[in-house]
Amino acid sequence: MVYAVPAVLLGLWEVCSRLAIVSPRYFPPPTQVAWVLVDRFADGDLGANTLVTVTRLAAAFALAAVPAVPLGLLMGIARPVREVVEPYIAFIFPVPKITLLPFLLIILGVGEAAFVLTAATSAFFQIVISTLAGVQTMDPRLLEVGRNYGAHGPRLFWKIILPAALPAIFTGLRLGLGLALVALVAVEFIAAKSGLGHLVYRHWQMLSTPEMYAAFALVGALGLGLTRGLRALQARLLAWQEDVGRL
Repeated sequence: MVYAVPAVLLGLWEVCSRLAIVSPRYFPPPTQVAWVLVDRFADGDLGANTLVTVTRLAAAFALAAVPAVPLGLLMGIARPVREVVEPYIAFIFPVPKITLLPFLLIILGVGEAAFVLTAATSAFFQIVISTLAGVQTMDPRLLEVGRNYGAHGPRLFWKIILPAALPAIFTGLRLGLGLALVALVAVEFIAAKSGLGHLVYRHWQMLSTPEMYAAFALVGALGLGLTRGLRALQARLLAWQEDVGRL
């Protein structure tokens, strides 16, 4: 049932395009898009640009997650840190991070550093906020139980606080990864000369719609695959939660 609706929509699209109910120039048949996808991978163009986007995304995600998770945890357990940092988070978070690109291009120049940093900024704030929420919403009875069993300081953090916050942390990582991909594709669309976003823009300019749709479909597949991968990792690492839920 999950795949039935997309299959029906793609089938309708195919029929309408083949019968010219919609313009094949602007809405080419999905089978043609699929053939272009295979052909462009075979000649190396699509594969090379996909690798560029994945490399940038990996760098941006690591640059965001490595400081964001500790900062969110620290804000959750140390109220003075939260009171100092939270106003800045609240001020910057609603701002579309793509608007930072012109400033980063001025400071860093047109290049990988500006592209990666723009995407990383998009993920950073989401991960911080989700991690903080994971600490703040944990059941206070867990802390009480931990203290009763002699857990204090670092031991309380590693045994109680961090495990309780992990589901929210993984949620933040998934959302952050998606936001980083959105920002990165937008950056590639605007300023880069490589990557999937650049391919979408280039083929749109040339009105090569099958190639444009192929690159667009690959962006969606990339986002779906990576977020599903993180979800599978979460299920594997936090399998103990299911056992606790059955008790």
